Formats: sequence, structure tokens, C-alpha cells
Amino acid sequence: MEEPNKKTHSSTQVLFFIVALCLICALVLAVTAYSLEKVQQNAKEFDQSKQMLIAAKVLDHAGYFQILQEDQTVTRARLDEEKGILVADPAAPKATEAQIKQISRMRIRPLLTDKDGNVFTLEDKHLSLPDYLAENKKAGYAHLPFKLFYVILPNEKSVDALSDADISKELSKVSVFVIPVSGFGLWAPIYGYIAVGRNGDEVIGTTWYEHGETPGLGANITESWWQKQFFGKLIFQRSPGGKTDFQTADMGIIVVKGKVKDVFGNSPKSKSAVDGMSGATLTGDGVTAAYRNSLSPYRAFFIHVHEQEKVKK
Repeated sequence: MEEPNKKTHSSTQVLFFIVALCLICALVLAVTAYSLEKVQQNAKEFDQSKQMLIAAKVLDHAGYFQILQEDQTVTRARLDEEKGILVADPAAPKATEAQIKQISRMRIRPLLTDKDGNVFTLEDKHLSLPDYLAENKKAGYAHLPFKLFYVILPNEKSVDALSDADISKELSKVSVFVIPVSGFGLWAPIYGYIAVGRNGDEVIGTTWYEHGETPGLGANITESWWQKQFFGKLIFQRSPGGKTDFQTADMGIIVVKGKVKDVFGNSPKSKSAVDGMSGATLTGDGVTAAYRNSLSPYRAFFIHVHEQEKVKK
């Protein structure tokens, strides 16, 4: 018996089918990406707010609120929903996403400074924060005419009523200053924050929110056990005699190869250095350069902050 004729498709039909399938897949992917864009952006902004709170010792790496006391000790805390402030509570549960967002809205504010240390609001310069961030993230903010920094306001209900203009005119209302840090690690750009206290010199903490470093090696820059050694370090490096010349001192934090005590001992330079990470010397060099290049352009601003704190005391 003869087999029935099988229906075949021409090369044109097959090509048309492939093209149509590709177009449909591309459309589905485009629609999905567009629909998720806002969600992804919100998630990124939330994570960056968390990282700033961690650097400022308002939130720990495990997700618990905390209060940095005057004696430099840290106490676990919970959010008092009625008062809108953190209160010490050793048994406090982890902070919820809604609570972290609430504290971020109340206590984190973006401001600008220029090469002379003058302070402005974004409104003063007719700038939109989302546009400013998107346009300048890759190159960084330190070398712009108007450099971005953030302030962390004190743990007080009254800060909710402060406008950015109020804060820009009186920096004494601020408890911590947060500077965006960017540079290059071994494999890719690195982005993070460093938080500096009211004297414009002492480090409160640091975090990295984006990097491409090797897990278990350079990626350790994101680990709490490595970041905790930054607490109390100085961004203005002291002279061999132990003095700080704010006008000329090198700025930044040095990641040494090995241990600080082996490299600098108890010399003044040890106050601006942290232990390196085993097997990640090049990442450490990149981090050192990132701190130096990101902090040095803010010199006039930090001198201004330091002078204000001296007058206050």
C-alpha cells in the first residue's frame, strides 16, 4: 500500500514561524520587564536605605534596630509605633520592612555640598534625586559640582517636622553623615556607603551594596565581621606625630595586606587602617582607592562639619 502524502512546510513558512515565535517571546519579555521595573527599583531603593541605616548603626546586619549610645555602645531596640522613635529593648524582634521604611523616611535626608563645603538642598539646585542618581551613579558623585551626601537624623520624634532646608542651614541637628563610595574591585565596579560622625572624622560604619567580587574572598567586604573593624577609625590620616592637619592630611581608610598591628603597629596611621582579607589583596587595594577618591573631594565639607562641632562643644 502507498503511504499517504505527508504535509510539508516550505522554508518560507518555517522561517515565518521562527520569526513570529521570536517576536512573541520578545514581546512577553519586554512586557514582563516593564511591569517589574518599578518593583525592582523600589526593592533597590529599599536595600540602599537599609545599607545606610546599617552603616549608621541604626540597623544591624541581622535586621534588628539598634541605638548607638553616647558611650559608643550599641543597644538592641524596637520601634515605638506611637512615638515614632526607637526605644531600647533587648528582646526586640526583627524590624519589619514597613518599620525600616518608616525610619528611613523620617531619618534619612539627601543633601548636596560644593567644593567649598557649602550645603544645599536638591530643591535649591532644581535637581530630582532619582534623575541625579541615575545619571551619575557610574561615574560617582564626588567629582560633581554639587556632591551628594545623606544625613541621618537623631532618634527623636521632632525630626519628622524638619525640612531639608532646616537641616542644610543647621548641620548640628544631624547625628551621622553618609557619603556614597564607589570604585573598582578586582572584577567590577563596587558601590557602598561610609558613615561619619558629627566631628566629621570618626567612622561610624561602612557597607557595600553592589559588587562583583569573588565569593569567600573579595566578596567579604559585605560581611559584618569585616565591616565591624571600621567603627571608630578616622578618615583624616594623622601625621607621624599624631596630629591631624585637616587641610592637607590624606583622606580615606587603608585596607592593609595582612594585619594592621603588623603593618602599622600602634602608630597614628593605624587609626585609619583596617585588616585586609586573605586572598583578596586586589579587592582591598580597590576598596582603599574607592575610599580615598570618594572622600577627598568632600574635604571642605568635613572641615566645615568639624568646625561646627567644635563650636557646639
